[in-house]
Amino acid sequence: MVRRTKFAIVEAFNTLIERKPFEDISVVDIAREADVSKATFYRYFKDKYDVMNYNYKHMLDEAIDAPTITNYRDLYARLFSLGETKLRRISGALRSQGANSFESYIYAYSRSKVEEITRANRQGAGLSPAEDLQLDVFCYGISYMYKEWIKGHYDVTVDEAADKLFEMMPATLRAYWA
Repeated sequence: MVRRTKFAIVEAFNTLIERKPFEDISVVDIAREADVSKATFYRYFKDKYDVMNYNYKHMLDEAIDAPTITNYRDLYARLFSLGETKLRRISGALRSQGANSFESYIYAYSRSKVEEITRANRQGAGLSPAEDLQLDVFCYGISYMYKEWIKGHYDVTVDEAADKLFEMMPATLRAYWA
């Protein structure tokens, strides 16, 4: 029941983001679309940003855990492929602005996952100061590039995007894949 209700809320948000701008969507709208009360919504999510970000978290976590994903290049290809299939909802989410924007969340969550994978494969050792800087620059760049690709500003295929991003990833980090 818990998973079904959470899924209903997420799907309601996804339906709404495909129909209207993010700033015009309210928690009341999402709850109504999901056929749940506002109180039920707040049992699962803090706000509409939390629902929006959950989409990416769920997408990235599932991609990382997929048995067919064995390295960062495969992961990039999967994320861009999902971007194609979920273009309208991702495009709508990327129009969110400010400190809680979807683009900011893509950066922050992606960065935390790369650091987590690196730590796990280095038996708990973290990033060097240089790698920390490289990872910041790379993850900011990839989140911006993903947004621009979704908007149609880069005329590259999923595989071309994945190949180029993998080549640009700091070499000291790209080898650390679980």
